[in-house]
Amino acid sequence: MATINAPTLQNVQYSGDDGSAFAHGQITLAAAQIADKVRLVKLFAGTKIYCAKMINAALGASSTISLGFEYVNAEAGGGAAALIPATSTAAIAKTDSIVAPVTLDYDAYITATVAGAAATGQFDAVISFEHRGTL
Repeated sequence: MATINAPTLQNVQYSGDDGSAFAHGQITLAAAQIADKVRLVKLFAGTKIYCAKMINAALGASSTISLGFEYVNAEAGGGAAALIPATSTAAIAKTDSIVAPVTLDYDAYITATVAGAAATGQFDAVISFEHRGTL
């Protein structure tokens, strides 16, 4: 299992007083193996995620990807499929989350986790969020 940092991981995400915003994570996978985890973007503590969307090319027969988050400081919570459960990426597709809004207790990485089979091709995630600040 490898951890891959996407080029978009260093993008600065909006955290001001305004309303909702979007974060975009993107990577072109090159034979990512089962259990490989991609860190797509980082969101700040106090962020409320309303919706997540995956857009993928045909990444390979039997390949699946789940979308979730993990806390930067390794606190408990989150999970590989916290936003979108393992979904087939064998064909070009767009998948929307079906979970209730989630508030991040700590700074977190939005992650994509490969399963089923190796994955090769373009993968994007778009996160709709509102930074609400920490308590």
